[in-house]
Amino acid sequence: MTIFLDTSLVVAVFNADDDNHTRAVAIAGDLRERVHGQAYTSDFVLDEAVTLAWVRTKKRTLALRVGRFFFPPKGEPEAAILLHVDGGTVRRAWESWERHDAPLSFTDWTIVEQVRALGIDQVASFDSKLDPWVSRVH
Repeated sequence: MTIFLDTSLVVAVFNADDDNHTRAVAIAGDLRERVHGQAYTSDFVLDEAVTLAWVRTKKRTLALRVGRFFFPPKGEPEAAILLHVDGGTVRRAWESWERHDAPLSFTDWTIVEQVRALGIDQVASFDSKLDPWVSRVH
């Protein structure tokens, strides 16, 4: 089993004011215990999560905590394998974004394309707009 971590989950884990904070912390606990198998995320999600945490809260310390989720201090285990969104994935995401009139961000389309290409089973996300495209844990 495998799972891909979306921005909404990562930000909610660290932002106590997020409506999904409690559920996100519970899912993060499941991730530590590998309930959903190996976890993956991407450099696009890293960028979006750190930026979103900073913009929503105006708290640099919170944005740094989000970033450390992706890059834990030496000796601490990584929460997820950080995947690079390569040129082929970017091209497929762009083609999907052009083809579908769906309310997904470009980063969301890169997630859809990576999940499809790698055969990842589920996406941990609070974004229901992903539902037509992936199996979601929320």
